[in-house]
Amino acid sequence: MNEPGASPQNPEFTTRQPTDSESRFRSVMKQAPVGMAILRGESFFVEMANDTYLSIVDRAEEAFVGKPLFEALPEVKDYVGPILLNVLKTGQPFYGNEFEVTLRRFGEPQQCYFNFVYQPLFEDTGETSGIIVVATEVTQQVLSKQALLRSENLFRNLVTQSQFAKAIFKGEDFVISIANETMLRDLWRREESDVVGRKLLDVFPELRDQKFVNILNHVYSSGEIYRENEALAYVDGPDGLKTFYLDFQYAPMYEIDGTVSGIMVSVNDVTEKVKFRQQIAEAADRLSLATDGTKLATWDLNLQTYEIIYSGRLATIFGYDESVVLTHAQLRDHIHPEDRKTIVEKAFEAALETGSYYYEARVIHPDKSIHWIRTQGKILYKDNHVPHRMLGTMMDITDRKESELALKASEDKFRTLADSMPQLVWTADSEGYINYLNKSVYDYAGARDRRIYGDLWSNIVHPDDANENRRLWELSVQTGKDFVFEHRLRRADGEFRWNLSRAIPQRNPDGSILMWVGTSTDIHESKLFIDQLESKVQTRTQELTVANNELVRTNMELAQFAYVASHDLQEPLRKIQTFATRILEIEYNNLSDRGRDYFDRMQASSTRMQQLIIDLLAFSRANAVEKHFEYTDLNLILKNVQDQLSDQINSQDAQITSDLLPSCEVIVYQFEQLFTNIIANALKFVRQDVKPVIQIKTGTIAGDLMHLAGADPAITYRFISFTDNGIGFDQQFKDRIFQVFQRLHNRSAYEGTGIGLAICKKIVENHQGFIDATGKPGEGSTFIIYLPESRLR
Repeated sequence: MNEPGASPQNPEFTTRQPTDSESRFRSVMKQAPVGMAILRGESFFVEMANDTYLSIVDRAEEAFVGKPLFEALPEVKDYVGPILLNVLKTGQPFYGNEFEVTLRRFGEPQQCYFNFVYQPLFEDTGETSGIIVVATEVTQQVLSKQALLRSENLFRNLVTQSQFAKAIFKGEDFVISIANETMLRDLWRREESDVVGRKLLDVFPELRDQKFVNILNHVYSSGEIYRENEALAYVDGPDGLKTFYLDFQYAPMYEIDGTVSGIMVSVNDVTEKVKFRQQIAEAADRLSLATDGTKLATWDLNLQTYEIIYSGRLATIFGYDESVVLTHAQLRDHIHPEDRKTIVEKAFEAALETGSYYYEARVIHPDKSIHWIRTQGKILYKDNHVPHRMLGTMMDITDRKESELALKASEDKFRTLADSMPQLVWTADSEGYINYLNKSVYDYAGARDRRIYGDLWSNIVHPDDANENRRLWELSVQTGKDFVFEHRLRRADGEFRWNLSRAIPQRNPDGSILMWVGTSTDIHESKLFIDQLESKVQTRTQELTVANNELVRTNMELAQFAYVASHDLQEPLRKIQTFATRILEIEYNNLSDRGRDYFDRMQASSTRMQQLIIDLLAFSRANAVEKHFEYTDLNLILKNVQDQLSDQINSQDAQITSDLLPSCEVIVYQFEQLFTNIIANALKFVRQDVKPVIQIKTGTIAGDLMHLAGADPAITYRFISFTDNGIGFDQQFKDRIFQVFQRLHNRSAYEGTGIGLAICKKIVENHQGFIDATGKPGEGSTFIIYLPESRLR
């Protein structure tokens, strides 16, 4: 027996009588709903353990209390031994949360989880003598949490690995929680980091104007599932706004309390299917339009019962109203007797073997008129390759057949006519192979038996002309352009004589070449005459060159004379105007009415004379030999001209708009004159009660698109156009308006000398350019200046 006061299992601890407070504390521990125990010493002697603690560790009190902890629970030593020693040595408590430990309970090891506290027990001396253990088992909570986590992970895996686009939106703001790869890649075209955790409308603001947000709000508030097929959606992405057709479902996600916390979105992209169906519908519509436009009839024949289904057009082909229903036998009865066995039935037998049905035959209408039809079809087979149905089309080709018969008759007439002509006449097929020669060709070549061996050209064309002849002929066959060539052909007596050969393609209605018709005409004498004439022309050309140089010198002298004469004319004109001004100021009222009329006419004539002299001087300057080019901004020239014409522009309330004009090498004063004349013309020739509007445009155009004589097709031109809303002009007078002293209106209607546009033309020619005009009476005019791009920088 142990000594009184000593612990029977652990003699290092002596027992003492507990105080009242300790007794109350132990009583509370015994009744506590959490597991509590007191451990003493470094062997962690179990001094006390309440029922809850004993239940947790599945031990009886006599087998647990009064024993070292690890003797009673050896399986926990590795888990908690180091922790208990640390608490005992340091005096610091330890808190375990969901601490995992394996206990042997109910005869077998179990994995358990605890929330516990190891609280050190201090003696009066401050020494740590033991540890109070307070433990709560949370195994079920942890296992439930782990099961929930596994379920969530499984759910996430199902969402992310689904072949359909899926996403989860959380909360009433529809925050994107999950989006699988299909949704991110195919529909949203974004990375996961760009969308997860963000509000749906922040990522896709374009959805505000679509129906989907309202549907989501309804699902979230009502908890009802929403499904829709082939919904039209527009989704913006890095590659722009795209159109989709979607089958989708919005399913509410519930919390434990039954409230909706989010929405799971399932989407199937059916865009290709919808577009394919639309294409099929469009193809069907196009087929319907095609059959209607080409007057094709369609039919479907059952090869077992010979029941036939056809479009209304087929009845009309046989001479009936579209509403008439005919059997296959009745249709066959309309086939011309001569064609029924030899053509139709033979084609039907061939179709059963080959699968393709085709024939052209005659049919007899109820009114006894004869028409031609063309039928094409295909056989459809059952699984064992037994013919089941035949589908096809039928078309009335009476017009074509009649044309072919007429063409054959025409060809016979052509051959008869060609054989009677002295010219060499020949034809070739669309590939260029000669297939007909008239009698004159055989006679010319000396082929009495009407046989020419080998190629016609290699037989009779001079060797020096043969290669070029062949090249030009092959080029014509390839391009479809007329064949024209002068070459020497060997006559039957061996003499080579010059012939002009020409071949013209004959085309089908669709533009394809049907055949070539050619002729060869003897031009030997005229060719020799032309050679002599060319020699004379060269001599005459030299003489004209000398005369032209003399003419240029004379023109220069005339231009100088006009300039001097115009200056000399201005002096007496100024005196006339001076004296007229004095009469106007002093004696005008003393004149009779007739005198005033004569005086007014004299003033008007002197004014016109002065303008004519000014225009002649301008025209003379435009013809001047010395031309000083400067690199100038045309916008500045246009501004100067508008400043000079500002009074007239403002008085007429005119509107002038202009593109940004280029900079060019120009004769500055001439271009000022050019712009002034064109704008002044537009301000002069206005319609009554219409404010002038002038639009100036600029751009470039290829020379081969200008259609102006002298334009170089190999270069690019810069154009400047002036378009007004004035009285316009008749297009037939386009060339006349640029001639000197030419007017389209009488002087009483519009003032002017008829030189202004002639000056414009001369100025543009001085710049190696062209000027053109278009107009329509009552709708305005457009004057276009073309300058070579080489003058631009």
